[in-house]
Amino acid sequence: MNNRCFELEGEKLLLLPERGIYWESKKVLIVSDLHLGKAGHFRKHGIPISRKIHLTDLHILESLIQNHKPVTVILLGDLFHSFENSEWQDFLQFIEVYDWVSFVLVEGNHDILTEYPEKLKVTPLLEIPPFSFSHIYEPTSYFNLSGHIHPGILVRGKGRQSLTMPCFYFSKKHGILPAFGQFTGFKKIRPGKDDVVFGIADETVIELT
Repeated sequence: MNNRCFELEGEKLLLLPERGIYWESKKVLIVSDLHLGKAGHFRKHGIPISRKIHLTDLHILESLIQNHKPVTVILLGDLFHSFENSEWQDFLQFIEVYDWVSFVLVEGNHDILTEYPEKLKVTPLLEIPPFSFSHIYEPTSYFNLSGHIHPGILVRGKGRQSLTMPCFYFSKKHGILPAFGQFTGFKKIRPGKDDVVFGIADETVIELT
C-alpha cells in the first residue's frame, strides 16, 4: 500500500490508505469513526448484515499496529455505533492483546455506553501539542484533528466518468480524517481554494488539491 507523507505544524504525518494517520515522532496512530456494532444494530432490526464487516475493520487496525508499532492509538469518536452487543466484546478482546499500547477514545455522538474498560481512556478532548483531537471540529489553541463527517470527494474523469472516494481534508485551522469503518458512507465535501485534500483509491493516498 502507498502511504503519503504530509508535513503539518512542523510534524511529519503519514497518511495511510487504510484511512488512518501515523504521527511518527510521537508513535501515535490516529483513526476515526469505526462504528463497531453497526452491523449488530441493523441485525437487531431485522436487516441481515454480517458481523464479518467489523472483524475486517479490527484486522486492518491490527495490521496497522503490527506494522507501525504505535505506543498510543487515538480513536476520534464513534468507536461503537449503539448499545453494547457481541461486536463490542470483540473490541474488548482485541485491545487486551496489545498490553503495550495505550488506547484513547475521544468521545463521539454515537459513544453512548455508560461503562468502559480500564484499558480504554475516555475523554471529550485530547491535546498533544501542536495538535488537539476531538470528534467534531472544536477550535482550540492547537491545530485540530477530528472525524465525524466521513469526508468524501467527487473526482471526475473524462466524459461522464466520476468516482467518490474517502479523503483526508485539511484547512488552515483543522483537519478531518476519513471514516475508518468499512460500513460507513461518505459526505461529499467542497474544499476551498486553500484547502488540501488527499483522496484514497486503489490502496493509494493521492493529493487532489
